[in-house]
Amino acid sequence: MITQYSYGQCECKSNKPNVLDYYQKWQADEIRADLQERRTDAIMIFDNIDYSINIGCGIRSNNAFLGKAVYVCGRRKYDKRSAAGTNHYENVYHADTVKEVIEHVKSIGYTVFAIDNIMEYHPINIMDYPLPKRSAFVFGQEGSGLEKDTIDLCDNMLYIGMYGSVRSLNVAVAAGIVQYEYTRQWH
Repeated sequence: MITQYSYGQCECKSNKPNVLDYYQKWQADEIRADLQERRTDAIMIFDNIDYSINIGCGIRSNNAFLGKAVYVCGRRKYDKRSAAGTNHYENVYHADTVKEVIEHVKSIGYTVFAIDNIMEYHPINIMDYPLPKRSAFVFGQEGSGLEKDTIDLCDNMLYIGMYGSVRSLNVAVAAGIVQYEYTRQWH
């Protein structure tokens, strides 16, 4: 079942939320309403098997690039500290499984991309791929990546081209790069 997380109390101990100066005197519900008017159609889906700080960072990236929604699948709990308060302004949902989210977003016309670099799936470099406007991106776990069952549900696999010696990026960085590339193509 897909449910929306509550926005919670938007209170900062310093009494200065992490928002642009423009929003400093606004209430959280006013900020949410203003952002809602300008959102893109991008959807981010995170597989939350293990407790991860990356999901909060992904929510923060979603706010920075005004994605439509974030889905946290599996464990309900995630580390909100790395969202830096942006979870109060974003459309964040929980689902028991990635499968139910993929089925849901496909039913409303989305193309779903696995984000991973598993070469036997012949992934395409995201920088070389014209993304559909209604794109959803699925991110796996830091160490293990995406499960085969999840990959098989996706329409295609994209990867982020890298040129150094590291095998992969962490989930938070990958989510930010994917959001940036989507926004570059569609903003």
